Amino acid sequence: MTEIASRNRLIAAAVTLFARSGFNGVTTKEIAQSAHVSDGNIYRYFPTKRDLFICAFESELQKLTADAEALTLIADAEDSRIALHTVLELLTKSMVKQPELVRLLHFSALEFKPDTEAIFQRHVHPIFEALKTHGKKRSRDHASCDISPMTTILFFIATVIVLQDFLPSFSGCASPFESVESVATYAELWCQVISTTPTPDTLTV
Repeated sequence: MTEIASRNRLIAAAVTLFARSGFNGVTTKEIAQSAHVSDGNIYRYFPTKRDLFICAFESELQKLTADAEALTLIADAEDSRIALHTVLELLTKSMVKQPELVRLLHFSALEFKPDTEAIFQRHVHPIFEALKTHGKKRSRDHASCDISPMTTILFFIATVIVLQDFLPSFSGCASPFESVESVATYAELWCQVISTTPTPDTLTV
């Protein structure tokens, strides 16, 4: 087995085990055994268990923006509503396909925020940049409220995490994202909410 193959096996095993049990719930020995790599070899690639966790987290997070074609569609969208819908659907599909990412986001926020915050921002930044590029190309078309794209993205990711992971765990309900259609519907729901400019009446208690 080549060194690259061994390292990739360790990362894949770490993703699965860390997502299942958290950082403190798994040992490097268990990860090495799952990857079919000797215990001693693990430290050839990762000086500490913490380094391995961060690498596993980033390996999943970078898949969020691996679809360059989708980012181009966002930047070249005809109007801001289409751009926003594309972003929200991309994020939902990515996290539904990557349940391990959802769990690793939990653990990284709880245990490694200083180490993983910059990594998270770096991999979400291309989505934000695609929206910014769209905004520069198109004049304001009143399709959305004056909300920061980054704020919208972060809040949306948070809601998907809650619905994808916490809702089934705590309520016993199935994940709402059972099909491509349900993902598109959820993205459209958010578009409608964000595209509705609040009026004085809606703000009255």
